[in-house]
Amino acid sequence: MTPDDHRTRTRRGLAAAVAAARGAGLPTADPQVVSERGNLVVHLAPEPVVARVATSTAWTRSDPSAWLAREVSVAAHAARRGAAVIPPAPGVDPGPHQRDGFWVSFWTYLPCSPQRADAESCGESLARLHLALADYPDELPWLTPVRDQIQDGLAALEREHVLSSAELKALRVRHEAVLAEVDGIGGPAAVLHGDAHPGNLLLADGRWRWADFEESCRGPREWDLAVLAGNFTSDAPAALRAYAEVIGESPCRTTDLAPFRRARELEAVVWLLGMAHLHPDRYAARARSALAELLDRPGGSRRRATTSIRSA
Repeated sequence: MTPDDHRTRTRRGLAAAVAAARGAGLPTADPQVVSERGNLVVHLAPEPVVARVATSTAWTRSDPSAWLAREVSVAAHAARRGAAVIPPAPGVDPGPHQRDGFWVSFWTYLPCSPQRADAESCGESLARLHLALADYPDELPWLTPVRDQIQDGLAALEREHVLSSAELKALRVRHEAVLAEVDGIGGPAAVLHGDAHPGNLLLADGRWRWADFEESCRGPREWDLAVLAGNFTSDAPAALRAYAEVIGESPCRTTDLAPFRRARELEAVVWLLGMAHLHPDRYAARARSALAELLDRPGGSRRRATTSIRSA
């Protein structure tokens, strides 16, 4: 897919959002684009409903509808349990719905503040989310971000000839290594947000609310903690302490999260490479730098790659 193809896809995605909304009996006279990054987000004004269209994310995934179905189901369960989340839209089938080759889901529109949560607020909010999801009844795949997101992303990069054969091989070798590392870690499984960075914790209607549950899965809680802590430097221990206080256990050490940080680094690099292909002006330099850092200096700093994924 070329950048021009992506712009055309965005226009078609907006048309698909309008068509899906019309089919659901929602207003379509004044659709307003709220965001256009991994997904196209459209406010169906004046109703408090948002249509979320899988655009760039669908490019990286072999079965986009499955990701969206899990997202709707997990977020709805969390909302029923009183967790602070952006819930699926009430009074309408939230989907996902297929229209003109796109998958669309409907969510409650809540105006959000640009303010970012501090480390303590993030840790507390993540703990309360995990507690609310503890009795989620349905099956979920294991560590989707580490397995499917990286595997599907690499397949997309190969399909579009984004990387050299040597680069692809090196990334797949790294993927096998991080899978072996995280699979060797025991401990109880939990229902995870999957992408629990501060950019997905939004201040809306007076509460910090989690959004973007596409990568929800089962796995060790350390995955969500690694994603969260990786977005802080000196404040990471504060986030872990706040999480542990709510859960009622001793804080996890940042060193215990290292295998998951390495897996997240790889996920971030693969994601950035895909976004650089679709949005070269925005991501190309950052993606190539992150790739070089991963492949050339495997023992070096990982902060650049792990934080970059949150702005994609």
